[in-house]
Amino acid sequence: MKISRVSFFMAGVLFMLSAAAGNKVNPDALNLYPIPLPVEMQSDIDAPVDFNASTVIVVDCPDNAGAEWLKSHIKEWYGKFAPSVKAGETGMKLLKGEEAYAISADASGVKIKARSIAGVRWAAYSIRQILIAKRRTVKIDGYILPTLKISDAPHLSFRGIHLCWFPETDSVQIERYIRLAALMKFNYVVLEPWGMYRSAKHPWWGWESGKMTKEKVRSLVKLGKDLGITLIPQIAAYGHASASRALSLKHSVLDFSPEYEPLFEPGGWNWCLTNPETQRIIRELILELLEDFDNPPFIHLGCDEAQPPSCPDCRKRPYGEIVCEHITNLAKFTKEHGARAMIWHDMLLDRKDPRWKGFTKYGSAATSTLADTLSKDVIICDWQYSKNLTPEQMKEWPTIKYFLEKGFPVAGCPKLNHDAMKPMADFIAKNGGFGYLQTTWQCMRGFDFTIMLRSGSTAAWGTEYPENMPQYDTPFAIAMRLVGSDMKIKDYRFTGRYDYQIPPGWWPDR
Repeated sequence: MKISRVSFFMAGVLFMLSAAAGNKVNPDALNLYPIPLPVEMQSDIDAPVDFNASTVIVVDCPDNAGAEWLKSHIKEWYGKFAPSVKAGETGMKLLKGEEAYAISADASGVKIKARSIAGVRWAAYSIRQILIAKRRTVKIDGYILPTLKISDAPHLSFRGIHLCWFPETDSVQIERYIRLAALMKFNYVVLEPWGMYRSAKHPWWGWESGKMTKEKVRSLVKLGKDLGITLIPQIAAYGHASASRALSLKHSVLDFSPEYEPLFEPGGWNWCLTNPETQRIIRELILELLEDFDNPPFIHLGCDEAQPPSCPDCRKRPYGEIVCEHITNLAKFTKEHGARAMIWHDMLLDRKDPRWKGFTKYGSAATSTLADTLSKDVIICDWQYSKNLTPEQMKEWPTIKYFLEKGFPVAGCPKLNHDAMKPMADFIAKNGGFGYLQTTWQCMRGFDFTIMLRSGSTAAWGTEYPENMPQYDTPFAIAMRLVGSDMKIKDYRFTGRYDYQIPPGWWPDR
């Protein structure tokens, strides 16, 4: 939605007026992503509640691990001002769902109610973002909350974000994004190596300078579990075999190890699917990834944007037959090892089929047969990035509906088309889909990344994204700053949403 300068100014005026009036019902004045359910939320910053060492947070949760988890982090977050935490009953009501939580902050104290440790986490993350330092001091001398009541729960249980670890991506950034995703109540991260994973079994698979070591992966998996994020590995098991963006024409294997050419189609974009060594090596890499990711419940096999084969062996057999055989066997293999396969949807749709006009489809009549033969355990990740979809199209989502009717669990996957994010998530929730997976690809810094995180987290959670934001995006700035503080970041590049305010070499010498 485009906002005129006049409407932007008026939105700022209304924002300030609602805050001055006590803001009894307006969630847009909360510095929080995702916004809670508006009808269940009240807030009044003009009646502040002390949040310091004399405060007691009562945690009402049948799982004692919830209160213990909060105790283990509260000192880390607030130092000498940290409140004490105790388990107890609050009498508050909860919405439906295992991840539901409720918060109350008033003159009687601060209370949290949840059914699970996940709900306690989401409550704590909400408080962290809403909390501000006490006024009229130079340095922090305690904190305050608004008098507050929140009752909140997501409408999708799988809320994922897809992150790419490029050679240009620092490991600090990866950890930062995982922490930020947790703070904004995503509960899964699909982590794609892009040639950065250091395989012990096949050290040639990837760039020699790859920093995605086993030790680093395991530390991130452990961190994710503590924060409420399950890390899912991805391997490009069909197309994208170069583990590099198509426009770069780089290849993470063949550029340095051309002797492995028989494993790939000429040029290297696809794996060679008729070479039995291909299936063996991909299986061994899958097992290695599953072990390093501590046996996650899912693994993403990629399988998008492949090209027809040109090698003589693959051309001897029907293309659809070898594709179906390859992906079906890999999906069966991952299931035997405790991980359900996820794949991108596009090769399962014939690009010439008029039903998919305006929607993403890159398959052929041959590859689309996979939709009839693939095990219904496989999760179809339907990525739709168009910014030109009409409201009517965003009510129907024909490709998602198609896979649901075939019996597949389906995840809706947008990118920068933020107008489509909530309609897609709502359609998934209404029609019994699997969940929501926010893709980011190369847009892991800058304003695009902000849009994907703040709009995506709100869509996955099920509430309206506040369009009329002030020029300085206070909620997102607070979230990034909290993560930076947790990581004790001191490098200028890893603050804010850009590495540099003025890119090197952009500003002319005078």
